[in-house]
Amino acid sequence: MQAIIFDVDDTLYHRQDPFSLAFDRQFPNLSGLDHSRLFKSFLKYGNALFEDAMAGRIPMEEMYRKRIQLALAEYQATITNQAALDFQAAYLWEQEHIRLHPSYREMLDCCLAHSIFLAIITNGPSRHQRMKYRALGLPRWIPEESVIASGDIGINKPNVGIFHAAEEKWRLDLSRTLYVGDSYEHDILSAKSAGWHTLWLDRNRRSLTENHGAADYIAFTEEELGACIKELVSPNPPARI
Repeated sequence: MQAIIFDVDDTLYHRQDPFSLAFDRQFPNLSGLDHSRLFKSFLKYGNALFEDAMAGRIPMEEMYRKRIQLALAEYQATITNQAALDFQAAYLWEQEHIRLHPSYREMLDCCLAHSIFLAIITNGPSRHQRMKYRALGLPRWIPEESVIASGDIGINKPNVGIFHAAEEKWRLDLSRTLYVGDSYEHDILSAKSAGWHTLWLDRNRRSLTENHGAADYIAFTEEELGACIKELVSPNPPARI
């Protein structure tokens, strides 16, 4: 590979971790709720509201407030608007203190040692995604000019336009470009449609029971992902799965 481009959320860090820490701190009386199920609902409502927020049809604050209120409503739990915004502030604080997995540091060092071009394509507001980019310490390996957030250009994954914009900006050779992401629909299918090679971080092991034809490579854990990329940048990379 000549270029490796990464998603951020749930690829370079696990989004549920800062969510769970913030939730337990803000709502100790609700700490018995299933965090995994609650977080999936939180994401479901957030994704449904995201397009409207990015397009300016609703304030971003409304999206932040409603996604936790609607998720909790599934448990017959209600919180005030202020409590929802206080949770968002706590969640943001935890996101500002996320850390990169140790195997990723080794992987990125290996990529630089082999002169691999590294970059990021991520959905979300530009300022917010760059905050996470800095919190993870990624400037050590990836310069900020090699970061595209959907808020920069008004195109969100799975729209393949965001990949085409990256191709033009970074003059990528698609035959030697790999995109790494966790979402089969938003990351893997769309990158493949743009003609890129793909590596799927399949945290939920969906590939064991579902079709995964758009993924050239699959990893189930951070350790496996790091090991896979180190092999891919070696002089004798593995064949496609």
